[in-house]
Amino acid sequence: MQTRQELRLFLQLEQANVLEMPEDEFNRLTVELENSPLFKKLYRKERVIGYQRYRGTDISAHFYELNEEVTAGGAGNLDVESLLSGKEDLVHRIKRMGLEKFKRYFLYPEPGVSLEETARQCGLEFPEAEKINDLINELSVMSEFHHPSGLSLERGVHYSKVASVEKGPQGFVIGYLSPAYARGKYSIDYQRFEELRGNGVFGSGEAKEMRELFRKLELINGRKDTLTRVLQGIVQKQALYFESGNGRALLPFSQKELAEKIGVAASSVSRAISSRSLETPLGEEKALKDFFPHPRTFRRELVKQLLGTGEEFRSDEAIRVRLEQRFGVSISRRLVADLRKELRMAAAGKRKKTAEQRSTGG
Repeated sequence: MQTRQELRLFLQLEQANVLEMPEDEFNRLTVELENSPLFKKLYRKERVIGYQRYRGTDISAHFYELNEEVTAGGAGNLDVESLLSGKEDLVHRIKRMGLEKFKRYFLYPEPGVSLEETARQCGLEFPEAEKINDLINELSVMSEFHHPSGLSLERGVHYSKVASVEKGPQGFVIGYLSPAYARGKYSIDYQRFEELRGNGVFGSGEAKEMRELFRKLELINGRKDTLTRVLQGIVQKQALYFESGNGRALLPFSQKELAEKIGVAASSVSRAISSRSLETPLGEEKALKDFFPHPRTFRRELVKQLLGTGEEFRSDEAIRVRLEQRFGVSISRRLVADLRKELRMAAAGKRKKTAEQRSTGG
C-alpha cells in the first residue's frame, strides 16, 4: 500500500512538471519521441499507437498562413526565416495539395498508412513526403516563433500563444497553433501490445523500452488533456464574450469552479493557464488568466455600466434593485455603495446637486 501511494505521488509530481514545461520544450519532447524508431514501429507498422483528436478542436487557420514575405526571404523572425529559407517550393506543394489531403495524410494520418502510400495519394515523390513531415515537426517546435505572443512585451512576462478560438458552423472551435496539440492525444492499444509481445514479436529488452515510451506518452496525454479541457471550459463559460468581443460580457469565473467542473485539481488549472494566451475570434490576444475575473471586479463593472447609462437613481438601494432586474445579479446595498466609491462616483443626492449647480452655473 505504501509503495503504491509513493508511486502515485511520484507520478503526480512528474505530471506537474510536464504541465509546467515551457511550450517550446514540450513540443520538442513530443517531436523527439515521434521521430524515434520505436514510435515509428509501433505507429506505422504494428498499429499499437494512434492519435485521437479532441472534440471541438482543429489546427488553427493561422497555421496555413506561412508568411509569404518570410518564405520569399523578406523581413521576419530570423528563426522562421531560417527554417523556411529555400523551402518555398515545398510550401507551394502543400498549398497545391489542398487542405483536405494535407489534413488527412499529414496532420491527422491514419495508423498503418505507409509514407509511400501517402506520397502516392498526394501526387508527391517519397523524399518530398518526408520533407513535409519534417517541416511539420519543425513548425511544431517553433510554433511560438511563427505565431509569437504580443502580450510578452506589453506585460513584461513571457507568454505563449497556444491557440485561437474560431467560429465554425457548429460553434466555436479551438484551433491549436501547434500540430502536436491539434493531432490530439495518443491512443495506446495495450492489449495488442501484450498479444504481440506474447507472440515473440518484441524481445524482453525492446518491450521494456516500449513501456518506458508508453509512460512518457501518457504524461504528454495528461498535459494535452488538462489544457484542452481548460480551454473548452473557458470557451463554454465565456461564450458571450467570444460572440461579442465586449469585455463587459466576461462572467465571474474562478479557477476552483473550473477545476471542479472538469474534474482536475485547482493547482492543475493554475499551471495550465500560467503564462499562456489565446487569440479571440476578433483577433484580440488575451491571457488565459484574464478569463477568470473576480466576482467583485465583475460587479463593479456592472455598476459602472449602469451608472453610465444616464439613468437617475434616488439611492444605492435603487441601484441594487436595478442591477438585479437588468443583469440578474443580487448584491447588498452596502456593496453597491462600496463599489460606487471605488469608481469614485458620488452618492445619488450629491450627483443630483452637482448636476443642478452645473445647469445654473453655480
